[in-house]
Order: sequence, then C-alpha cells, then structure tokens
Amino acid sequence: MSDEREDPGSPSQEALPIDALRDTLLPALVSGPVVLTSPTGSGKSTQVPRWCLDEGLSVVVVEPRRVACKTLAARVAELEGVALGTNVGYQVRDDDCTSAATRVSFMTPGIVLRRLDDVLGHDVVIVDELHERGMDTDLILALLRDRHRGHLLAMSATLEGDRVAAYLGGQHVSASARQFPVTTRHLGGPLLPSGDRLEARVRAALAEARDLPGDVLVFLPGKAEIMAVASTLAHAEPTLEVLPLHGALSLAEQSRAFQPSARRKVVLATNVAETSVTVPGVGVVIDSGLVRRTRYHRGRGFLTLMAVAEDSAAQRAGRAGRTMPGTCLRLWQEAGRLETSTPPEIHRESLLPLVLGAAACGASVDTLAFLDPPADYAVAAAREEALALGALDASGTMTATGRDLFGLPLDPPLGRLLLEAKRRGTLPDAIDLVAALATGRPLFERSLGAPSDDPRDLRYACCDATALVLAVRRGRPGEDRLIAATLKEARSIARRLRRVMGLAGDPDRERPVDREALCRTALAADPRSAHVARERRRHVAWSNGGTEIELARESAAQHAERVEALVVFETRALAKSAMKTSILATCASPAPLPWFAAEGLGRERVARAKRQGDAYVVEVERVFARKVVATRRVVPEGPLARQAVAQLVMAGDLFGGILPSLRQRLDTQNLAARLATRGLVEGVDLPELDLAAWLEQRLAELGLEQMDDLALLTAEDLLPPELPWAVAQVLEREFPKEVRTREARYAVEIDVAQGEVTLRYLEGSRGQVPRKSALPAFVGFKVKVDTGRGMALVDR
Repeated sequence: MSDEREDPGSPSQEALPIDALRDTLLPALVSGPVVLTSPTGSGKSTQVPRWCLDEGLSVVVVEPRRVACKTLAARVAELEGVALGTNVGYQVRDDDCTSAATRVSFMTPGIVLRRLDDVLGHDVVIVDELHERGMDTDLILALLRDRHRGHLLAMSATLEGDRVAAYLGGQHVSASARQFPVTTRHLGGPLLPSGDRLEARVRAALAEARDLPGDVLVFLPGKAEIMAVASTLAHAEPTLEVLPLHGALSLAEQSRAFQPSARRKVVLATNVAETSVTVPGVGVVIDSGLVRRTRYHRGRGFLTLMAVAEDSAAQRAGRAGRTMPGTCLRLWQEAGRLETSTPPEIHRESLLPLVLGAAACGASVDTLAFLDPPADYAVAAAREEALALGALDASGTMTATGRDLFGLPLDPPLGRLLLEAKRRGTLPDAIDLVAALATGRPLFERSLGAPSDDPRDLRYACCDATALVLAVRRGRPGEDRLIAATLKEARSIARRLRRVMGLAGDPDRERPVDREALCRTALAADPRSAHVARERRRHVAWSNGGTEIELARESAAQHAERVEALVVFETRALAKSAMKTSILATCASPAPLPWFAAEGLGRERVARAKRQGDAYVVEVERVFARKVVATRRVVPEGPLARQAVAQLVMAGDLFGGILPSLRQRLDTQNLAARLATRGLVEGVDLPELDLAAWLEQRLAELGLEQMDDLALLTAEDLLPPELPWAVAQVLEREFPKEVRTREARYAVEIDVAQGEVTLRYLEGSRGQVPRKSALPAFVGFKVKVDTGRGMALVDR
C-alpha cells in the first residue's frame, strides 16, 4: 500500500510528487509508449490508473506481486469511492475480484499471460515495477511491444528509463519523490547475509531499535522465516504488534500491516515491501540481506537462500525514509561485499517458463524482441526440457499437455507429475507429494537419524517420497520432527491442488501410500527421474545418462539396503568449492529395475543371437543409462531383427564365407570417405560406417523385417558397392594397403584425422628406414616406420 492516502481533488489532500506529471504524461501516452520512472512512494501505482480512468479509458495494471495487486486495487477503489470488485478490481492466482463493470484491473503477470487476448483489448496496459525484471514481465513487455495497439506505459522505481524507452520506441518521463535521510548501520554477525540464528539476530536488532522512532519493517526471505521470527517475537516481545506481510495472506490479513496501531508495529515482510508497496510510518528497517530465489538444474527448480545485491539492499534501506528520517540496521558485516546489481531473471534462471509462456500466447522466443535477449543455449535447453515433458511438439507448438501444464500454479516438472497422476488414478498420493515439494524447503528437521522399522515412523520405508506424503497427510510437528511452518504451507498447497485437480471431499488421512504406483507415475511423467547406481570407488553415484548426482545425506534412501536404482523427485545444488558443484537428490525413492523396464525406459538391443539348426535364439536386453534393466528372449522384428542378423554375420554364423570380402570392401570404402573429407579423392559421397552399422543399414535397405526374410537374401547382397574405377585407382596407387621396398614389406595404417601414415613391418630387413622414392606419394601425410627400435619419420 502506498503512503498516498487521499484523492488529489480533496482540499485536504497533500500533493503527491507524481501529480506534477499528469499534464505531461497523458498527452505523451496518446502519442506512443511511455516509460515513467519515479521512486516508490511518489504515487504512480495508484494515481496513474486513476488518471486514465478519468479519461474514460479501461486499464490493466500488470503487478508482479500478489500482495501489491490486492493492496493497490483496494487503495484505488478506496480513493475512487467504489467497492472493490466493481469499477476497480484485481486478479491473482485462485482469486478473481473483478466483474463486468471493472474498468481498472490489477493482474499478476501469470494471469495476464493466460488472458492475453482480453488484456490486449483494453485501452491502456501499465506494466508496473518493471525494474524487478521478472521473466514473465519481460515476456509480457515483448508481447505488448509486438501486438498491443492501445496505450502502453512501463513504470519503475529504478530503471534505465532511456534504454527502455528506446526499446519501446517511446518517451521517457520521470518524477522525484519525497525522501528523508536514512542512517545505515551494520550490526556485525556473519560477513555476508546468512540464515544462521536469524530469529535471534532479528530480536537483537529490535533491541537496538528500541529507542529509534517509527514502526519497524523487517525484510526476510520467505514465509517460513517470517513465521519463525513471528513465533519468537510473540513470546519475547509482547508489547509489539508483530504483523506478517507475504503473498499467501488474505487481503484482510495483509491490510493490517498498513493500518495504524496503538502499539509499535513490526512488519515482517518478504521483498514485496522493497519497492512494490509502501508501509506507512516506518522509521526503522531491519534487513536480513537475504532473498529466496529459484535455481534450476536440468529443468528442476529448487529455492535457495542467497544474499541480495547492492541495488536491492539500497532499496530496502530507503523504505525507512519515506515519511521521516530513518535508520537501516543490516544483519551482516560492513566488510561483506554484495553483488552490484540483480540480473534479470531471463539471465539467471531456467527459461522453461519463458518458452512455455511464449508458446501459450502463440509466439516463439526466437521471434520476439526482448529488452535483454536470452542466451541461445538457455533457450535451446528450455526447449529440450519442454519436449521431454511433452509440453511442445517438434515444431515448437504447444501440445494439449503443455496447455494443461501452463494452467497449473506449479513449476512444469511438478505439474507434469500431477497430469500423469490424473491419467493413472494416482492423484491423492501425487498431490500430497507435490505440495510438499512445492514449498521449496525441507519438511523434516535436518538432524534426523536412520529411519526405524516401526510403521509409525513416517520414514520407515526408507523412501523420501513416501515420508513426505505421509507427513502432509497425517504428520505431527512435535512427534514426527516436522517443521511446523513448512507443514502448514504444504497442506495449504495440497488443498488448493485438490480444488484445481477436481478432487472432491476431504482427503483420507489414513490412506496408505502406493509407492510403486507413485514411482511409476513419476517415471512416465519424466523418464529422467530414473537413476541407476554407479560404483565410484568408496561411494555410489546415480546416473540417468546425463550428469551424475549424489544422494543427499539427509535422504531416508541412504538407509535402504541393496538399492540398484532410484526415482528422484527433487534435487538441489551444493557448491563444494569455487570450481565444483554437486547435485544432490533430496527426495528419492529406492526402485527395482523392473519398474524401469515396465515403463519402457531405455532402449532394447540384441545381447546374443545364436543359430540352432534352422531356428534362431535371440536374447534382447533393455538398457537404461548403460545399465541392463531387463532381459528377454524374443522372435525379433524390425530393428531388432536387423541387429540379430548383423550379429550372426559378424560371428560367422550366417553367410560365413562373405565376411573377409565384406570387411575388406568396407575398409576401402571408409578410407575413401575419410580421404574425401580432406579433398584427397573426388567422386566419393559415402558415410563412414563400422561393420555393424553398415550391415543394419544395408539390411534396412533390403527390407529385412523378420528372420524369415533371410531366405530372400544372398551373401553378395550385403557387400558395399565397388568404388568408382577412378577412385579405386587413386587408392591403389597413392594409398595402398601394403608397401614393398627392396628391403622389406610393410602393412600400411592410415590415420586421416592425424594426417599420419604408419608402416608396420611384415617381413624382410627391419632396421632400415625406406627411402622416400621407394614409397607411394601419400600426399598430405607424414610417414612413420616401425623399425623395431621405435618409430622413425621418413624424410619427405
């Protein structure tokens, strides 16, 4: 809620800094896009939409945070003297407070992307708080730049206004704001912002602020920290009015932070209070210096604590100087050096949401012009991830699965798990698991020992997924060593997901977990969740064919016996040094290899093929990440039949007499192909193939689909074609397979890649190096001779 309180038309209204721009801004907006820069507290977020409303224009305001969406809409409705949800309303996830009469709609970016066609129909679109540079906001700006034919206004507290105006092809206007001096003090503690003993350090900072004027605004990284600090202060500081402020609260709960209080207010806020809203009466800011930010590995997102950048720390400090001189108390040492600025999300996170968001709006990231273009490799990785999840087809068009994923309030991998669970009838278990994972924080206390074999122990199955489901379903913080704040959030998410996924009625708290069904659902949703064991000296690593991962120390699966494979539901990164980062599986379930085979993971290959009289015995292996997960005997067809025939030919069990000629001709063809790449022979356009690859390709050309088709083939059918006569003459003359000199006979080995010819002694006088004139030209190659005492270079 901004600190502007009354209608500008009221005689008692104190003029706001933004008011001076009204006569400049509106004409500029008519002529083209406008970028408005003005510090937080100047009144832009409430007043500019009202100016547009006065002109008879319909307005959509894109607000990056749910708290700001709700509180700003409520404030504008109050200033307009209308009920919230009539002329002025808001739309956030799971909460639509608008009507057919609404002319000013505050919306979060996710809602805007899902309703883009409706948004484009409004007269004015205002993109607020652009400096936060969220990925969705950058995408919306690119889409509006490309498609919106009405008025476009981008607003920011701190932004390179001229650069953005040039990008939009519009004007840049700016306004100042009231700002009182702020004294910044570092209270010691860790060198850099840290979550260690955070509650105690906040309480100590409050003691330092006891004699300072004004209410207190405490910046914390997330809901869990807010709830933990609130619990501590409720017992230790009963004279204070402790109020949380974060996006999961109702509008009524959020509004308490902006209302006067008889007691001193201590508002515990996420970085929503950094720029999006202004809490009136704040004289002291206590800054933890922390932010919870998403990090991605192979498309899987995990939240992690990190230090804010200098620009964010300055914004936080400035919140203490909006209505009076203030003080900022920082909970880290002055010597600690922060990053200078926060990079836009488009340069620091997975671009999977960007790729899906663009596709959902019928656009492509490749064709949109962004304020800061994403890296090509990051777009390619995100597109590969979307393909793996079945969200996009090969052409980049969004699939039905992709549309369903885009409609879910979850990271795409978790959403994909729910969609597969709905298809398989495993939603109750999947919802509780996804709800626990979606919090992005540990649900169990860290200092857990080995699970017991008592079924009342939530971790008794040595399976993290089962433990999380049971925790959400029937866990008790005290007895089951669960973190109460995280459990409360997980259960809230589970209730919302049950509504979204159409599950009626209350959940069955005593329902057992079907671990196999849950794991197989995850394997079908994303085969990359499958990992097989790899022995690495004294420890075991886990592989799905890509980057190997480790099992986190706190994982219950650490205590399972004889684990040959895992289904991994969640990973996080651990920096072991400046040069090495490990990926840890924090939620995993032991899995037998037959589950992988049952879900069709990996590929099949012929392990053994034998001829027994007129019959063939073929054993086929299914291989995943170089691990055999199943073996079966089959009557092969298609590619497996061709693999079997190739194996039989190479073993001499089929067309045995043809093998020497086959090898010789293929070797000659491959040499010609290699020489052609260096321009040493002409008239050759052949791939280089090993014997197995050649046989399988040739058998496919001959139409072999089953073993009975062998009756239609002869041995000569398998031979590579003869080289053109001119090419064969060049090879025979300049690159023969054998060389005879007066002294000895040598076999010729040609390494085209290295540009080397090696002569291997066969017979004759070995110790001499042949003369240059006695050898073929070997144009472009250096020639070495095996003399028996080592390799000697022929003087060219």
